[in-house]
Amino acid sequence: MIYTTGYTGKDINDLKPMLEALDSILIDIRFAPYSQILHWRQMYLKVLLGKKYLHIPNLGNRTFKEGKITIQNLKLGVETVLNLEIDAVLMCACEKPENCHRRLIIEEFRKRNIETIELETWKTRDSASQLRLFS
Repeated sequence: MIYTTGYTGKDINDLKPMLEALDSILIDIRFAPYSQILHWRQMYLKVLLGKKYLHIPNLGNRTFKEGKITIQNLKLGVETVLNLEIDAVLMCACEKPENCHRRLIIEEFRKRNIETIELETWKTRDSASQLRLFS
């Protein structure tokens, strides 16, 4: 299963329990995994999640600073995720996928008949009702 999400508006304290509930790893799909907020920086996430954190820059949007969407290497990035053979949560900063590079990644997985689910919240109290199929 492939999940997608953005961290804007989310609580870092919900991240690890959410990954555990989904039995998934976190794949950081930011081209440059840096944030002004300390706990969204790559080094913090690596310490917090250990082996449950992976950065795949090929799925990053290399022109995000210009307000454009140019994924570094979409096909190679998707192949990398599929070769992991584990459920994964693909995360970037954007709150919603509609105007985010996640939308193109979701479309690529769907072309390959891989279901993707957008996680609108990371709360684990009632995880089944929190998952929404992104269309």
